[in-house]
Amino acid sequence: IDYSRQKTGGQALRLLQNTGLTFFSSPTATPFFIKVIEQLLGIKMKKSFPLLFSLLVCVLQPCFASDFIWFQTFTQLWKQGGRPHFLDGQISETILNSLDSIYSKTPQTYTFYETEGKLFVQVSCSFDLYAIQGDSLVNTYEDYNRGYTCDSHAFVREETNYVLGGQGFWSNHLDLLSFDELDGSWELQLTKNQPRDYFSFFVYQNSSGIVSLLGEVTNKRYGLEAKDTKGYLLDWKSKEWKELEIVIEGLDLKKLAARELIHFVQTQDYAFWASTNGLKNFGWTLIEKETGTIFYFPNKNVDMGISPYLEVVGNVLTYTTTSRVQKSLDLDQIRKQAKKVGYVRLKSAEAQLSTFWMYGGFVLLAILGGFWVKRVLPKKKREVAEGEPLLQLEPIQALLPYSGQELTTEQFDQLLELDSLANLDTRRMKRARLIKDINQHYLAQTGRVLVTRNKMSDDKRCVTYFIQG
Repeated sequence: IDYSRQKTGGQALRLLQNTGLTFFSSPTATPFFIKVIEQLLGIKMKKSFPLLFSLLVCVLQPCFASDFIWFQTFTQLWKQGGRPHFLDGQISETILNSLDSIYSKTPQTYTFYETEGKLFVQVSCSFDLYAIQGDSLVNTYEDYNRGYTCDSHAFVREETNYVLGGQGFWSNHLDLLSFDELDGSWELQLTKNQPRDYFSFFVYQNSSGIVSLLGEVTNKRYGLEAKDTKGYLLDWKSKEWKELEIVIEGLDLKKLAARELIHFVQTQDYAFWASTNGLKNFGWTLIEKETGTIFYFPNKNVDMGISPYLEVVGNVLTYTTTSRVQKSLDLDQIRKQAKKVGYVRLKSAEAQLSTFWMYGGFVLLAILGGFWVKRVLPKKKREVAEGEPLLQLEPIQALLPYSGQELTTEQFDQLLELDSLANLDTRRMKRARLIKDINQHYLAQTGRVLVTRNKMSDDKRCVTYFIQG
């Protein structure tokens, strides 16, 4: 094959996909398609080539899967973009006007994304998740909650809608919620080693899981307000958060963690930063999502970050400048001209070992202090303290009498006094958090969890809770 005709070859493959590969199994149609391909590619094929070519098309087919599609704007702000519709007409003026009428009193960010050919919009600071059907909005969320998902990251994975994290006035969180289409509600997904009171604006996903970089820890009730120069990966298989290290040549990450004058967006293959802060190797900065390699291109234009809307198709950004000029930026082209300046990767064993020795001294001092306290405290008081630990937790006491029994959701909620919560969505999330706390405490004391959650085989919506005791 003449690879100088690669673009035409791609057109040929798309033509074959549109007309159907099954024609290759027809002895009468095969010669016709051979001639078509020969004309498009400018080559001669042997008679034995059709089978090989059809196999090649099947192998390459994932390359022509639908592009990453994402769009974001704010109540009424999209009108300043000077466009009547977006994403080639998928988002109409009617849709945006409908959203504006709903959120006119509480303006919010609208995030549109596509999955399996369906377009959804998630509204910030609410649990509302709309399916777009022509010029109509259908809210698939059936309960009423507000405030928990401010600035959260909406995404789809394995055909399921998710939101990650949120920030509030008093505290942040990195909770993962999945949408239950049958119940029309959001369900908390339990994850291991979840960073507490943590939130980041810099989040993207790759084949390994969800990456969150350079966040901040905030809990004003406990006086916590700190920038985090690390990153975290939610391993999607194990549902465990793992620490990441970020390195950019010549750049102090503490300055980057301040987030001053930085705009961020993810595309199909890249996480993209645009900034005017003047830091070394930081302007138009790209992270290859799969490899974690960081590239730098010397440019300080941030029009895409202050545009009234931002449209992403594949790796191409489309936005409007302050003078209402529409522009497009192809990150594939920027990547070709950029230089490699760093990486994002799982924290190395050496770094973990260094951290271990750094904190080892503190742990040793704590142990010695513990021995000293044991010698000073009266023995009886010490026995009470040691006998107290975790079985004194009221929810555990309430469940232990039912060891070996399987409880319905209603019975379980009554025992833990959750049945007084009228909102089912709130009850569901509090139940999940309580089970997590109970199992963590019980596991620390007995080496096993107390509550296991089982879905009934005949109806996956029905859940029972087995008390292991």
